[in-house]
Amino acid sequence: MNSQEKNIPLPVRFFLGLLPLAVIVVFYYFCVKYSINIPWFDDVENIPYFLINWIEAPLLIEKWQTIIFPNNEHRVLAARLIVLGQYFLTNKLNFRDLAFCGNLSVLVLFGLLAYSYLRQGGKWVLAVPIAFFIFNFQSYAGTFMTIMSLQYQMVILLSVASLYFLAKQKTFPLFLALLLAYIDTFSMGNGMMVWPSGLVLLLFQVRWRDAVLWTISGAVAIYLYFHGFDFVQGNDKAFDYILQYPFRTFLAFFTMLGGDFDIIANAAFAKRMIIPTLAGLALFVVFSTWLIGILSTSPFWGQWIPDQLAKRFKGLPKVQHDNNRWNAFWLGTLVYVLISMILVVVFRTRFDPHIILWSTYKMYPAVMTSVIYIIVVQSFEGRNQILVFVLMLLVSIGVWASTFVNYLPIIEETGVVRTAFAFNQKRNGVGLGATKNSAFETMLATTLLKVDKMGIYSLPKPLIHADEDKISLADSSGMTSVNVVLNNSSPDVLNIGHDFQTVSGERNYAVLESENNLYLFSFPLNNTGAICPKGTIRAGEYKIGVWNVSKNGTRVSQTNQKVIIQ
Repeated sequence: MNSQEKNIPLPVRFFLGLLPLAVIVVFYYFCVKYSINIPWFDDVENIPYFLINWIEAPLLIEKWQTIIFPNNEHRVLAARLIVLGQYFLTNKLNFRDLAFCGNLSVLVLFGLLAYSYLRQGGKWVLAVPIAFFIFNFQSYAGTFMTIMSLQYQMVILLSVASLYFLAKQKTFPLFLALLLAYIDTFSMGNGMMVWPSGLVLLLFQVRWRDAVLWTISGAVAIYLYFHGFDFVQGNDKAFDYILQYPFRTFLAFFTMLGGDFDIIANAAFAKRMIIPTLAGLALFVVFSTWLIGILSTSPFWGQWIPDQLAKRFKGLPKVQHDNNRWNAFWLGTLVYVLISMILVVVFRTRFDPHIILWSTYKMYPAVMTSVIYIIVVQSFEGRNQILVFVLMLLVSIGVWASTFVNYLPIIEETGVVRTAFAFNQKRNGVGLGATKNSAFETMLATTLLKVDKMGIYSLPKPLIHADEDKISLADSSGMTSVNVVLNNSSPDVLNIGHDFQTVSGERNYAVLESENNLYLFSFPLNNTGAICPKGTIRAGEYKIGVWNVSKNGTRVSQTNQKVIIQ
């Protein structure tokens, strides 16, 4: 037992040692509780539509082409292989199970980071904050949308795993790293960042032959990735945005870097970004200090650092300088997440400046924060190390707890909203992310019909309640009447407000019924009103009603109001 462990009483060490297990159990409990077996938007093209094409492809080469065929600007190899795995095992598709499988990548990623820290001489009890930084719901979009769980989180795991094996300086792990890097590259565009990150790692270890092999392999992988690829995103316009808003872009990088500290997510964005930006600046300062210290120990990188600067920083990281495998691994991992976040800032903020704190990308700052914590806790000894641990434990618990307040209500509402859209899809042929009269609407409806006929997947029945097929406003006799407020001023959205109370354990849905169609849109529990995208509603004159669902049954109320959708 080392000196820092002696400073922590045995019962406390035992309790702290069990904390990561508790955090993991809570995370996956909510994953199971709020996941639904319903596809949404990009899920359709990447899962059932892909599977149909794969099944119908007569030749092996054609089957392979369906696996690597791009979706938007990404190829989706790993996700589609997992989809095929489920199909081979069960002859079915289950989006809930696929999402859970994708979310297991978070567990493996945590295990890889924690294991690397322990192999470096760290102690399990000091690794506890990593669990709170990783297993929170900042990344809820990736957690509860099937294709995102199989893609965004998976590609980070593949990159970190590839860098882990690359740092081993042995022949078999090198080829394993290359294999993972290829899968990584063809699983999402962000996976290509493993190649420059791995090159930085290899140059740090002065492995010239491996660096040449890695560079050639990366060039081939990137060429193959873009071969036959049509770009539709207009990414060249990103540089115009940067030139127009240089300071905003510069600040956005630090805001995204500190995204794991987005603890007031419901505040106005100008206030919301303050804490992540300050945290990002602090993380970058720590990273830069550590970077100068370890690079000064590298025969290759050290020659570029002035002697005076090297002497000042060389003693700061108390990680063993002769153990350059782990220094190289942390360096490669940090470079990977930094490059990935820079790409998001450069190529995505032109669409929406708020994107830097979108849940979709939150796993990058989570990994960054975890690795920086490992570096910091290793840089102290004895009592100071315990103080750093206690401080970061409290901070990480605060970050973790804030996500329950900020995001669990959103997660619950999202599931309810998507289930209502699934009802609309089933009843009207449009709803699960498509807009009416679009090519995507046709593809989505055709795909769901086909997998249903093939016995591979059907929308759950009932979706909301056994009475859902009996909903009607045609006969209003005996119905109660409620008041709603229609806001039809927006060309894109109909907002239906209300003045009735929704109690715990029940749900209210706005009912829109015309001669040929009937739609449901959920009322949020916070009484902000039902959001009804007009692009998903067929043209016609609609009666407005309210469907109440509770443990005691259901009831339909009429409002004596109508709305015309063009």
